[in-house]
Amino acid sequence: MPRPWSVAGLLVGYFCATMTCPPSAHAASNDVIWERGDQIVKLVRQDDDSAAANDHPASITRGEIKAMLETLRFRFADEDPGGVSVQVFTRTDIDNLGKAIATGLDRATPSQDLIFHVISARRLSSGAFARRNRVCAGRVFYRDGKLNIIFGQIQSPYRKKNLYGQISEDFYPRNYGSRTVATTHDVILLPNATVSLYQVGGDVRGDWIIMEAGVAPAASSQDDDSRLALAPTGAAVEAPAKPSTTSTTGNETASRTGDKSAMSSAADVEERLKALKQLRERGLISEDAYEAKMKDILQDL
Repeated sequence: MPRPWSVAGLLVGYFCATMTCPPSAHAASNDVIWERGDQIVKLVRQDDDSAAANDHPASITRGEIKAMLETLRFRFADEDPGGVSVQVFTRTDIDNLGKAIATGLDRATPSQDLIFHVISARRLSSGAFARRNRVCAGRVFYRDGKLNIIFGQIQSPYRKKNLYGQISEDFYPRNYGSRTVATTHDVILLPNATVSLYQVGGDVRGDWIIMEAGVAPAASSQDDDSRLALAPTGAAVEAPAKPSTTSTTGNETASRTGDKSAMSSAADVEERLKALKQLRERGLISEDAYEAKMKDILQDL
């Protein structure tokens, strides 16, 4: 029979060994970067062992990531191509993903990707008023000076199974995108000056976008769900005409016109604030969207 002090020594030795051993590869490949409720950003192994290694770790700032995410837009596949475009991510999504993706890319190894899924209340179509929880999920990695995002889900339905009164796994399977199998979406991602669709073998992948880091234009931080109306894609906004200063009479006329414009603007702002408040009281917009839109309206004074 072993002596008590011998058993204690073995236990202490085992504890020290487990504490000093390096973490396993499996633990490193499932490193959670950010998690909030049923939303997550984490590191995983590349989905294709034959794929080229990523340029990780990559140092891209949170601001650069957010600027790139703000430029991502889509349109619903069953709508007019010249109609309204929609931001892929909401303001809250961009804030959360910006920091998490920047941190994850800095920690990642060449054989690791980042996967994410975020959940936001979104309109079911560009003209719809009611909102439902929708999921955006995908795979992120940095290679050849470009940020790659493969979308497995874009505004997909979000629903949990209810078994015996307990909420369990997702009703719809989560899809983080794949290098080898393209995902077909009900929406169409829109390329722009800094966003392009990935091409492989002459075929364009509608679920895979690439962006050059550091060159994304500054986009409005307003997402489509914080606005009461959206301008059509490509619509130009006419700058207000400057008042003439060629004569005293012209200055007086411009001053009177400016006063009327100011009064009209104040009345317009008041009406817009009332409408915005009614939307919030009826539960049709979130508190974050209400506060963001209110700030934007007040800036028009």
